Amino acid sequence: MPDRIIEEHVVHDGGGSSSAPLTALVIVLFLTVVLAVLYFSGALRHLFGPHKTEVDININKPGVVLRV
Repeated sequence: MPDRIIEEHVVHDGGGSSSAPLTALVIVLFLTVVLAVLYFSGALRHLFGPHKTEVDININKPGVVLRV
């Protein structure tokens, strides 16, 4: 009796479900870094209200009191 040939077809969905949380974490970290760079570079400053450009210096009032 001749041997039967059995073919198995395995269907993959393209992306494993185990890599989905890692991909989401990488995307969140990337967006956090981009927003931090934009914030600290001053690009987002207009969104958080007017930026104070005046410097208030009072030379008559010392900031540190030295007691001798």
